Amino acid sequence: MISADDFSGVENITALRKLHGLAVWLRSSGLHQNAWDKAVGLRLGIDNRTRWSSWYQVIDRAIRKKDKVQSFMSDHEEAIGDDRLLVRDWELLAKAHTFLQPFASATLYAEGDDSSISQSLMLMDMLLLHYEEQQVPFNLSTSCRLLTLYQKIYQSDEHYDEQMVPAIDMGWFILSKYYRLTDEVPVYAAALLLDPRKRIAYIKQNWPQEWHEDTIASATAFWQKEFNYELTSDHPSTPTSMLPPPAKKPNQLAILSKKLEVRTISASVRDDFPSFINVDATDIPPDCTPLEWWCQPQQRKQYPKLSRMAISILSIPAESSEPERTFSGARRTCSWDRLRLTCKTIEMIECTGNWLRQGFIRPLHENGMGLIGIPRPEGDCQDIDDEGGHCFDWY
Repeated sequence: MISADDFSGVENITALRKLHGLAVWLRSSGLHQNAWDKAVGLRLGIDNRTRWSSWYQVIDRAIRKKDKVQSFMSDHEEAIGDDRLLVRDWELLAKAHTFLQPFASATLYAEGDDSSISQSLMLMDMLLLHYEEQQVPFNLSTSCRLLTLYQKIYQSDEHYDEQMVPAIDMGWFILSKYYRLTDEVPVYAAALLLDPRKRIAYIKQNWPQEWHEDTIASATAFWQKEFNYELTSDHPSTPTSMLPPPAKKPNQLAILSKKLEVRTISASVRDDFPSFINVDATDIPPDCTPLEWWCQPQQRKQYPKLSRMAISILSIPAESSEPERTFSGARRTCSWDRLRLTCKTIEMIECTGNWLRQGFIRPLHENGMGLIGIPRPEGDCQDIDDEGGHCFDWY
């Protein structure tokens, strides 16, 4: 249930208050919504706290249908009342839309199937770069740089924009807060350093010098404590391979990423964390993720210990979106008439479904090798295993 407290900040920004009021008015009546659907053809939606980019989505839909929205508000001016958007309101919505676009893209990227925590710090770097994109002199303090940036972007006719600046200032504060919290968990820095495209060169190129020593020391200590041990039969390192994902069209966030990119050639190094991060970065194909690079047999063979650390860390998703989707999917699998499914069977179903969706395995009717199932009792065989003679179901 949505409460009034969820929107306690919008009353300070007139354009957002009006847009929110319009969204609430549309949801208050089926007649209003039907008239909107007929006139505009795209539902506005509504902002809330649990959807990170909800404000961007609402603003984006309004701007995409601006002409039809203006016509709709003119036709229903009396019913909409003070929530009608004026020229000044549209100008502010356009500014907010431009500023929020990289944040929405970063959220979608972090929720994607190919993301991992190796991108978490880089995404924060890109968003911080987004604040400072106007080439403000770097010899100023952070607060001075921001103030100058705000004035360049949000000053019109030499009048300071009192609506946008506090909102951006609060966004900077929250982003900086979470950036500092990553220092408490060395996995973030270790994941960044294990990215063959970045290693220590990324930190030296894009981070202040005073951050280097502590960051590298914490990641190295994590390696020594958790992964720097002799491999035994209990800790095998079996080479595997992964299919590359399809290429994606670059957007504004990808352009920001290019400005932080490190491109050099790597040399062969020992199976040791400090040795790996201190050589030049490797320019691997853009459609190959760091996890896929580490899963390649040649990397597993060259770095048996380091690859275990990399695969363990880089398998961690950047956000909880994928586990939440899996949890929701498992609930649909466990319908009321299938409650006798065991945990092991549910795990197999969800894992197999994920592999099918990712394209790692293909069924027989799509010219794939099929899925190997649970061994069937002897005497009920249709297919015989070449080695042990065991019976399996194939799909």
